[in-house]
Parts: sequence; structure tokens; C-alpha cells
Amino acid sequence: MQTHSCVLLSKGAEADIYHTTWYGNKAISKVRMEKPYRQKLLDYEIRKNRTVHEATMLSIAKGVGVRTPFVYFVDPIATEIVMEFIEGESIKKKINQDLALQMGKCAGLLHINNIVHSDLTTSNFIKVKDNRLVLLDFGLAFFSERLEDKAVDIRLVKEVLYSSYVSICAKVFSKFLEGYSLVIGQKTSQATLRKVREIELRGRYSRIT
Repeated sequence: MQTHSCVLLSKGAEADIYHTTWYGNKAISKVRMEKPYRQKLLDYEIRKNRTVHEATMLSIAKGVGVRTPFVYFVDPIATEIVMEFIEGESIKKKINQDLALQMGKCAGLLHINNIVHSDLTTSNFIKVKDNRLVLLDFGLAFFSERLEDKAVDIRLVKEVLYSSYVSICAKVFSKFLEGYSLVIGQKTSQATLRKVREIELRGRYSRIT
């Protein structure tokens, strides 16, 4: 292990995130911490499997054309991933139509390869120097061919855009869908959007009943 001093950046429900170095390069260490409410051996197996799975998903997503942090090192015993530190800024406060188009293309690349991210929020996209996006946090990602699972991904994007960017939500979501369609195809995109509406109607019905 060639990391040096670690500075805690954030504590999450799933893992703690540290700023560190790896062979002289800036790096991020993501460590899944022990959960005292779980049986010890079960907890360890869950954390180990999720650590290996996330590192694998990061690499697979990169392989299909989505920019993700490079994975330097995986330690299943310590349930730690050391990965590239991405120099840039979150698009959470910088969203515009061009970035939304890029978000859509990223989602399309994932979905056409049956990867569901499960946390496609603006907080997980970093804009780097060349104005392109890097997608973070594959802790909840999984493989699925189901249209429903992919629609849930798109539904989350829509919820985030419409709740956080009220004045431009329709325009940026339209651009997101444009980027998505460019990659995944108009027919599949329309089918996914119909499924999104179906999920929304289900939610409204359940609240009424």
C-alpha cells in the first residue's frame, strides 16, 4: 500500500472518502466501514463484495466509453478502493444544456451496455478541464437488461433536474434526452421514456390510494 497521509473528505452511509496519494499522484480512497448492527462475518462479506463489485463496474464503464476515475488499487480485505483524483468541479451548480447533453450520452452508453448506475445525479458528474464529464460513484451500479431498471435511472435524473433547477428544468431534461437518444436510439429512448411515465403514474396512484 503506497498511500501516505489521508484527509477525510466525507462520511457517507456506505463509505468514507479520503483524499490521499498513490505513488506521488493525488488519489481518492473509498473505504467501506464496518456496520456494528450487522453480524460481523456477514458485514465483512457484504463490504468486501461491494468493494470488488464497484471497482469492477468503474473499469467496465470506462471500457464502454464513459469517463470514470482510474482504479489504482483494490484491497478486498480492508474493503478499500484507491482511485484517481479527478481535478474539476461538480456540475451540481453549473448545469446547462451542453452538460445535460453530455449527461444523456453517458447514460446512453451505460444503458446500451446494460449497466444501470442507480445514482445519476448532478453531484456525481465532474466537469474537467476539457469541459467533458467524468462520472463517479458506482457503488450502487449493476447489470440489467430490464427496461424498468433503466427507466428508474432516467426517472432519477428527471427528479433531480425538476426539483433543483426549476427555471431551466424542461430545457436541460430535453437536452439530456437528446444526448441519451443519440447513443441508445430514438426507438429505445422513447420506450424508456414511456416506462418512466408509467413509473410516475404508479407513484401518483399509490399516493392517492
